[in-house]
Amino acid sequence: MRRHRKKSEHITSNWTTEQDCFLIENSSMLIDDLKEHLPFTEDEILNRKEVLGLTRRQKQLRKFLST
Repeated sequence: MRRHRKKSEHITSNWTTEQDCFLIENSSMLIDDLKEHLPFTEDEILNRKEVLGLTRRQKQLRKFLST
């Protein structure tokens, strides 16, 4: 049985490529530290982590490392 992928939606963002790169490279930093380096609120940062798939990746790594 073949799985159908969800069609990706194009989401316009006010995040720059540099800010996305910083968030990806430093996704394990505490949210307060990220807020110091990025001009966004906690909710905006958490939402962007979700959009970039960083939240799911972090959960997967936690499962992998805990076994």
